[in-house]
Amino acid sequence: MKRHTPLALFVLLLTAGGCNQAAAQIYVNAHGGITLPQGFYADSRMSDHEWMLAQGHQHKAGAGRGWAAGIELSYAMPFHTNLEAVLTGDFMQSGMSRDVQDYYEQTRTLRYSQCSQYEMTLPRYRNIPVMAGVRYCYPLTVLFDLYGEALAGINHRTISDWTLAFTDGNWTAVDGQEFADYNNVKICRYNTATTFAYRLGVGILIKKMVSVGASFSVLGRAPLSWEQEEITRYSIYGEMRENRNTNRIDYFSLNPTLVTVSVGIRFKAFSGARHVQDW
Repeated sequence: MKRHTPLALFVLLLTAGGCNQAAAQIYVNAHGGITLPQGFYADSRMSDHEWMLAQGHQHKAGAGRGWAAGIELSYAMPFHTNLEAVLTGDFMQSGMSRDVQDYYEQTRTLRYSQCSQYEMTLPRYRNIPVMAGVRYCYPLTVLFDLYGEALAGINHRTISDWTLAFTDGNWTAVDGQEFADYNNVKICRYNTATTFAYRLGVGILIKKMVSVGASFSVLGRAPLSWEQEEITRYSIYGEMRENRNTNRIDYFSLNPTLVTVSVGIRFKAFSGARHVQDW
């Protein structure tokens, strides 16, 4: 049922003025901007010997500033000149914060400086919210309109893989055996999630063609689980060996919360006469 929430809400808003047979005013808006994670989603506090998103940080994600882009369809209500029904879809991506990146760089220096090869790929957070709602535009001048909006719908969350790979040409185990060409690869593959989401926003319209706005989005809390695979290859006394271990980990939840600042270009896709009422 939740998957149909944005479409159902949009249809309801479109039919709200069904008794008025006036033609629709439909706008399309292509927009993009920056995202600023908030709260636990942005929290990057880590302690020694921990891996963000690999050893559990109780709701912390360490998300950094990212970007967003999307497309919006809006319908000017037949019964009111300043009220619009809105349907929007966005793609949002954030990498790890600078604090987390610096932490891993220090870890590389302290723990892996002797490795002949070292590579770490940090995960990226990707959110795809699809929402429907209403927007009210208040004309300030001939050129500028102030607007406020409220939307709700669903968000699809994905996280790219976290990987660590290193090679140590000569490594001695605890029992004194000497491993040659020791190679270790660790991969964390995170689950996806679909959750209820909502957004509140304000902004201005310039000549009803350019939008500049800011919004606050809560994209929904969902459990974070992942499959952790570790592959170890090494040579001992000239014989190549390989060990594989796979674990499924369910530890905590993430609740992506962001402030988005965006600029959009909008154009009228359809225009028709309508009888309206000003409030």
